[in-house]
Amino acid sequence: MAALQRVYIYSTIPRLLTTVQDKLPGVEVIDVTPRGSQKVCEEIIEALKDAEVLLVDNNLLTQVAHSLPKLKWAQGTWAGVETLVEALRDKPKPSFAVTRLVDEAFSQLMAEYVIGWIIAHERGLLQVWEGQVKSVWSQRGNIGYYRSIQDLTVGIMGMGNMGKEVARTLKTFRAVVNAYVRTRPSEEKKYEHVDKYWHGGELSAFLRECDYIVNVMPSTPATREMLGGEVLKDAKEGAVFINIGRGDVISEKDIINSLDVGWISAAILDVFDKEPLPTESPLWKHPKVFITPHVAGVSRPEDVVRTFLFNYKRYIQGLPVMYMIDWDVGY
Repeated sequence: MAALQRVYIYSTIPRLLTTVQDKLPGVEVIDVTPRGSQKVCEEIIEALKDAEVLLVDNNLLTQVAHSLPKLKWAQGTWAGVETLVEALRDKPKPSFAVTRLVDEAFSQLMAEYVIGWIIAHERGLLQVWEGQVKSVWSQRGNIGYYRSIQDLTVGIMGMGNMGKEVARTLKTFRAVVNAYVRTRPSEEKKYEHVDKYWHGGELSAFLRECDYIVNVMPSTPATREMLGGEVLKDAKEGAVFINIGRGDVISEKDIINSLDVGWISAAILDVFDKEPLPTESPLWKHPKVFITPHVAGVSRPEDVVRTFLFNYKRYIQGLPVMYMIDWDVGY
């Protein structure tokens, strides 16, 4: 297949157009994203009527998915696809290939978030800052006596690309790394940076081993409320929950209850069932909750374009594109 003459972009990610243009100098790159005043959906569809390949934000694709007769492939700019899957759940699935963002740099951002928060929590760095604000010199608690990452057992729920990078990074700090997965992998498919795998009905046993529980799983029917109810009562004493996967793995109510009754000692949350997190949410003011606004891993233009170019080269060579969404599984 010859190189395409045009590639279309429908995305709010800054600098995406110029980044694609720099990498594909012989291709006309057309950005139909509204700037300033919003175009109506009909105008966007008209601008995309001849598009064969589209680089698109997942939420924006839901608006036009069934109105692009010539489209053959849409590359999403997000790693998470549940918004798109849910929007099309009861509708015909797109006739074109839809691929998600999979990039080593994106996975590294997620791993950096986990490592950063573990260090901050273990060394009491937020308490150090509070002391500085008050001009107080203190080495009390874990400010002066803390655990090293090599003293910790960290359990990762989900062992896709992001989970594997979190595991690899933790292993460089000599942590014990456990993984909870849907099905136990064969010996040849076990990841070298995981010490022990748990699966299926072994969730309680997995939780009992972990100083930190890190959720990296996507949102699917199988993962929703997986940690809800009284599941976390089996967590190891003092365990900390870090959620960089999806917010519906456990409800807000169940997080607060798990903290208040002492099943877990802290919750570090980057994702929520409803985003932005409503101002009235009790999570904001809970003393054992630490909130970030879904920024553990962001879609940077250079990372998005790297995945796009990888698939673009396959597409123009007539090869199947990679990282296609499985509409039945949900990611």
